[in-house]
Amino acid sequence: MFRLIASGAQQGFRPSLISKVKPPTTTTTTSTTSKFTSTTQHFPFENNNLLGYQVRNNSSQAGVANVATATASEPKISIPETDVYQQKLLKYNIKSHDPYHLKFNPKAKNQRNNDSNSSFSIDEFSQLLQDEAFRSQLNERYLFVYASNLYSGTINSRRARLNKSKNRDKDQRSAFREDMTLQSAILNLTEIISTGELNTVLSPRTLFKVFGTLLQFKLNDEIVNLWETGVNSSVGKLYLAHEVLSIVIQVGHETRRFNYDEIKQIYQMSVNEGETVHPYLSDRMGQVAVMEGDYVTALDALESLMNLYEKNPNEKSVLGALAQIHLSFIGHSKDLAIAERFFEKGLQKEGLPYSVIMKAPYMTSFLSNCIAGGYSMEQVIDFWRRISKHYLEQDFDLISSQSTLHTGFFKSFFEKYPEPTQEAIDLLNLAIESAPKVNEVLLNTLISNLPWGDKEIFNKLLNLYQEKNATKSIVSHRIILKQSKQIEYTNEEILQLWNDLLAKLDEAGYTYIANADWSALRATTMFSEKFSKQRTGLYLSVLSKYKDYMQNNFAATQFLRNWVRDANAYKLISRITLEDDPQFEDAIKVEVPEFTSLRPNINYREVTKQVTDADPRLLE
Repeated sequence: MFRLIASGAQQGFRPSLISKVKPPTTTTTTSTTSKFTSTTQHFPFENNNLLGYQVRNNSSQAGVANVATATASEPKISIPETDVYQQKLLKYNIKSHDPYHLKFNPKAKNQRNNDSNSSFSIDEFSQLLQDEAFRSQLNERYLFVYASNLYSGTINSRRARLNKSKNRDKDQRSAFREDMTLQSAILNLTEIISTGELNTVLSPRTLFKVFGTLLQFKLNDEIVNLWETGVNSSVGKLYLAHEVLSIVIQVGHETRRFNYDEIKQIYQMSVNEGETVHPYLSDRMGQVAVMEGDYVTALDALESLMNLYEKNPNEKSVLGALAQIHLSFIGHSKDLAIAERFFEKGLQKEGLPYSVIMKAPYMTSFLSNCIAGGYSMEQVIDFWRRISKHYLEQDFDLISSQSTLHTGFFKSFFEKYPEPTQEAIDLLNLAIESAPKVNEVLLNTLISNLPWGDKEIFNKLLNLYQEKNATKSIVSHRIILKQSKQIEYTNEEILQLWNDLLAKLDEAGYTYIANADWSALRATTMFSEKFSKQRTGLYLSVLSKYKDYMQNNFAATQFLRNWVRDANAYKLISRITLEDDPQFEDAIKVEVPEFTSLRPNINYREVTKQVTDADPRLLE
């Protein structure tokens, strides 16, 4: 699969490349002052949605290689007759997503239709792109629709996984397969674009979607290197479009590929005097300026966007840019007076001409900056309380928003208070009492981040599920079991937590004990830094009793293979496969209750024999 790793990837911005950013006949200036214009020109950029900054996973090169290999091994779809896929192309539609600044904006309701059907699946179109006959039938619109569907599909896929309607911890591979398909497709498209084979149908709006999708997967090297390849090609002008440069500037700054002076130079050279700057470019330049502490340039960008808003209040790209730069002032400004001012404005329902969704990553950054800037913890707790209340009032439908906020807050809290001093305990109690709603998300996040090994405090937190009438889901039980790794529980108490988890699985209709459940048990026993020795017998006793309750043969073999890296543990656990009735030191009695749903699914000993037989030397 395509790789865009240039040999000079760690070098600075090439002077020869900068010369390409603007035609030689145009007089340029190297002034570092802002150059924002605000004419009355309307931005006819179809479907240019604001990039959603919710990327949760960083793609490694190895991971990309695996994705490519997996896709390449699939049988290729047979190419239909030209007239057949021409008919399908004519019906090929965009399946869009709602950007946050529109999704929560009452004025924008019913303006978009996300239920349109598409005549090609992502995987089908990606495979058809390998055929020259199919590529010859493409025009600019068809390619743009495909790039748009890749972009929106990536965002929608991740939103769906993080939405409360789905269980993030459920042992299904569909989410991974969907990500694999999308990532493979965007890499495939990127490769074809880089060869120049699609130059005749390429456009800035298509490139924007391509770069935007790469950004979703954090494929930063691919972004920068594709841009450098493209800008030096015969269609280099397309790569200089403002919306495309906006992503390149962002990634170049995040990865430190370009320093701030180089970014300002790129920006200055890309803008002609009197030319209207695309809102996305103004937005990204403003965000970079905020992070660099150049608040004059950042405020100039905000002012230019406001001028554009006054000319056309319904322009979606302007609304999105205003929202993003506002968030940047909150989350990235080290001048806390400025950050707090924008924070207060963002919390108000009235007073701003544009809608700001208080995205959790920016809020957690704001809270962290406040702590680092010397704000009292009481003040920070109050900020956190108000954001939490705002989320509840705005009916945020993503559990991830609350989870990200609480995770950021508690991480910062426990970094400041790593030990349970009386001050720390009092402040934690204040936070819990101040929370507008103590629900499962808050308690799960708190317990997940708790570094204190105090048994009394831990038990009090567990009691809050019942006291606050908070749901105690399968995920909650897994978290509690896992975090007991640092609590001085007896083996019998750990076994009770395990039994509580199994009871919840049975109640939920699970027929098997999932990988995530075994992982939680392993964390609190074999992997416990404090109590591993005392709890090894417990782990082996439980495994001996429930080994046949694994999901399927594959899960069982992978389970045992995962222990190979720990030679001593592998020898112990392999005895369950090799011996009829292995006796372990410090074993405890484990009784299997009567279940309604949970049941044996495999013959563990028979299935895992292939693992132990594969390399007998590991057992010596």
